[in-house]
Amino acid sequence: MNLEDDIRILSDLVACATISDRSNLDIVDYIERYLTDYGAVTWRVASEDGLKASLLARLGPDVPGGLVLSAHTDVVPVEGQQWATDPFRLTRIGDRLYGRGAADMKGFIASALACVPDIDAGKLSKPVYFALSYDEELGCLGVHDLIDDLINRNITPDLCIVGEPTRMEIGLAHKGNCTFRLIFTGQAAHSSRAPAAVNAVDYAARYVSMLTQMASQIAADGPFDPGFDIPHTTVHVGGIRGGTQVNIVPDVCVVDMEFRYLPGEDSETLARRFVFDPAATLRAEMKARHSDCGVTVEDVYSYPSFGMPADDRAVILAKRCAGKNADVKLSYGTEAGCFTSKMKIPVVVCGPGDIAQAHKADEFVELEQLAEAKRFILQSCNAFC
Repeated sequence: MNLEDDIRILSDLVACATISDRSNLDIVDYIERYLTDYGAVTWRVASEDGLKASLLARLGPDVPGGLVLSAHTDVVPVEGQQWATDPFRLTRIGDRLYGRGAADMKGFIASALACVPDIDAGKLSKPVYFALSYDEELGCLGVHDLIDDLINRNITPDLCIVGEPTRMEIGLAHKGNCTFRLIFTGQAAHSSRAPAAVNAVDYAARYVSMLTQMASQIAADGPFDPGFDIPHTTVHVGGIRGGTQVNIVPDVCVVDMEFRYLPGEDSETLARRFVFDPAATLRAEMKARHSDCGVTVEDVYSYPSFGMPADDRAVILAKRCAGKNADVKLSYGTEAGCFTSKMKIPVVVCGPGDIAQAHKADEFVELEQLAEAKRFILQSCNAFC
């Protein structure tokens, strides 16, 4: 299969350094120009500050059904990573293409765009949509407004393909994520008077100890889903910051935590168990010692779990298009759960590259993966449109 266009487009996309803390408008401009040249109808959903935007586009008729090709345009930073090549200049070495986002997930976008010349929009009976978001790497932040826009326009596709790197396997499930920040406010004092003060680090440590015990209990008792490599809900503390020096009782300590939950579990129930109930217990103890002390909980971000039945008709057809039979449950989160929870449409996760290459130095995608993605997208367009 000729991949010259795919490689050229991927090179252009990688050159757009769309790290999540920067604007993505350069890549949106590029993709929009490309699609409009082939007759696509395009529109944007801008962020509140106008520095970023999701891009939506339609090829074919404005009728119900059809196919959505979904991806995020942002990538993670490269600072602190030792790259052998320029991360924002696509480099071919053998059968691999190296660059930030090559696998996660500009490779899928390039494959989808390279298919456009082979899609005769005038002969489509149903539309092909592109749905390209921003700030997925910060917690699936941009996709919500994108989905709301699709809902407001009464767009009801027959299938959405989220092109995260799966080595072109069909992903049908992943865990949801809830991330919180807990701020413990104590009472400072000289360390010689530690018993009379309220040590914020002590209370934060007690909270972490509670989480550790709960995590061990879940690992032992479940519930379990053997399809996942870690078959149960997990609880994780990713950061603790408190104290300035050893002779001062710390008055502030911040704990960043998350839990990742199985499809079918209720995130609000779990949030009470892991976050709000322990915080309430510790808050009461701290306030009993000093009225200005306590615990504040901040909801940082979340995205829902994702689970599709393997016998769904759209899933069966997608697997046929991909030439795959396995039902894969992914270890990482995607925007798929956002689509299923809000739009109630069939979704599969399938894209070129390996998640093991994402977020690290010398990220790459293999040429054969791009070829397989291109075949899958074209087959899916033929099947659903």
